[in-house]
Amino acid sequence: MSRTYARLRLMAGAVHIMLETIFGPTITLSTRKVIPTRWVGEQHVREDLGFIPSFADWMRAIRPMPWMGRGGRLEDRPSPEDRGGE
Repeated sequence: MSRTYARLRLMAGAVHIMLETIFGPTITLSTRKVIPTRWVGEQHVREDLGFIPSFADWMRAIRPMPWMGRGGRLEDRPSPEDRGGE
């Protein structure tokens, strides 16, 4: 898994989708309290990053590279080495 993909999973729109797909919409604690899975994921991201970044936050932080603007066939795309190893 690339670092970029892992980072994008931490944005606001992806946290609950991934966790609810894996664990369901709620988690039951050992105390029998039921809490939303989304809350657990968002809390984790807040602890790691200090806030939950939006997709726009990630897009503003991406440094454009020349290969990002090129179209064409898959065979013509740069190799991982040309993309900086990601």
